Amino acid sequence: MIETKRAGEETRERILVAAREVIAKKGRRGATTREIADVAGVNEATLFRHFGTKEALIVAVAQHFCGFVALRDVASQLHGEVADDLLVLGRVMLERMESNMDMIRWSLVEADYEADIFAATAWRPQLAILEVLVEFLHARVESGELRGDPKKLALMFLGLVFMHSLGRRKFPDSELHRAGDEAALRYYISVLLNGVRAK
Repeated sequence: MIETKRAGEETRERILVAAREVIAKKGRRGATTREIADVAGVNEATLFRHFGTKEALIVAVAQHFCGFVALRDVASQLHGEVADDLLVLGRVMLERMESNMDMIRWSLVEADYEADIFAATAWRPQLAILEVLVEFLHARVESGELRGDPKKLALMFLGLVFMHSLGRRKFPDSELHRAGDEAALRYYISVLLNGVRAK
């Protein structure tokens, strides 16, 4: 029984990796379940037994690779100075975004991706990442370290990190990117925590 469960988990992992590879090359619409099954070394019936539909498989790929579990684990251990802790979270998020740039690209290129797949799904990977940040910032607001709406603060921080991740390739010579990720993260955190208006 244990061996069968392990084999099933390995098969599921192979299908997820294959789906990510095929979708990265051909896009969501161009990727077929037959090709994904071939790349994974399984038949289509096995793919459908594990995921049910192509849309469910695409959602599973996004969930599997989005990195919210690692971010949640890191965030749960952070109880230091808020700027230092945000820097740690920013590093984890940037690293995960870099490793998922193929998925980010195909989700942005196919404009209907969000609407027809994730809108019908209760579990949205990007919202799971956002919730980790909201929970972290909520605790800091409750303790009196920060003020403001934790969700808006989380959206702002996530947006800054996301923009930086995308901009590294598009605008490599900009001041923020040329200085390196660490310097950019520190700047974003400073703006988030202190604003920019002279006191």
